[in-house]
Amino acid sequence: METALSLTNIEPTFGSSDRARTVFERPLVHPPLIPDFVRRAKQVFVSTDNRFGAAARLLSALWREEQKLPIGAFAVGTKGDTRRIKLGSRISPAAARAGANFMTNDVMALAKAELLFREPGSVWDEERLWTNLLSSQALTVNLWAPMAFDLALASAVWKSLLPDFVETVTRIRFEHSPGRFQENYFGDGTAFDVLAEVVTPDGEIAFVAAELKYVEEMLAPAARHRDRYDETTRESGLYLDCEDPVLKRPGFEQLRREHVMAQLMVDNGLAARGKFVTIVPRLNRRAVASSTMYAAELQDASGNTHHDDGRERVGFEAFTVEAVIRAIAEAGEAEYASLLWGRYCDFHRVVRHVMETIVTTPAGKAFVRDSEGAEVEA
Repeated sequence: METALSLTNIEPTFGSSDRARTVFERPLVHPPLIPDFVRRAKQVFVSTDNRFGAAARLLSALWREEQKLPIGAFAVGTKGDTRRIKLGSRISPAAARAGANFMTNDVMALAKAELLFREPGSVWDEERLWTNLLSSQALTVNLWAPMAFDLALASAVWKSLLPDFVETVTRIRFEHSPGRFQENYFGDGTAFDVLAEVVTPDGEIAFVAAELKYVEEMLAPAARHRDRYDETTRESGLYLDCEDPVLKRPGFEQLRREHVMAQLMVDNGLAARGKFVTIVPRLNRRAVASSTMYAAELQDASGNTHHDDGRERVGFEAFTVEAVIRAIAEAGEAEYASLLWGRYCDFHRVVRHVMETIVTTPAGKAFVRDSEGAEVEA
């Protein structure tokens, strides 16, 4: 009979040589495929997660444990018959009230101020904002807060990212709409995640309007159709074919609506020029692909051309979260950028965790080490 090898002397590592280690330290081309039993061991198994979502959820749990934050829960079931299940990507109500979903106390204070002075009609999902470590709205505040505090930093960051468009940043607004519920826009609540008011190198008043995603797959249901959407899309002059069904698909519809709203800002005289940008993680392949496909629908994504009547066309550009964090570091906030990277982008940490916690015996049985070092059979 085959005897199972004792696990006592097994040290789970990448390998015994530097060569083995470098295999797992290369730039990641796509998210790691995490075994279900590893996800369950960290209480981050969600059956609907794609590869990136699963990796991001595990990364958030590792970050939570590192910060010594108690685990939170989410409600499942129907109204009147619900129960709460612990989830590693959530923090407890007490930790949420303490502002633990934000990188520093100053960032937490900014989040509170933004909620307190929010624009009338703006939508903030407060439960997700405070308790969900994967919230894109929390990412937005965490990423942009240092720039909101320091406009010189914001200017340096966006001058490096858009050198031909940004000279200085003069103001940053969160969850902003230029004309919420106004008929000369859409008559609805469409808003940008962030709007940076800027001055161009030519001294023009302009803006950078941003839409951020983290784990979202760009599959959210489209907004309830309004004839005004079609009308403004046709009038915008942004698209090769404004009737292309792609522009009405989930995900694309939101990008179209926000880009057209940016164009309306210029047409209505709020700025001389504009740029609409997306900011998504490099490994969120669906979000990256959506930005690429959306750009292919535009007459000129650069925004360097004009309408036939001389109006300025709002350009489009896609950035990764990683690129913005690097720009923040290079502009002088390296320490804060490092904290952001560790929380949102360090997927090599996920790879290391998986490699260092799985132990396989010669008999073929797999074990995973929990947070206290105990060995649990997968």
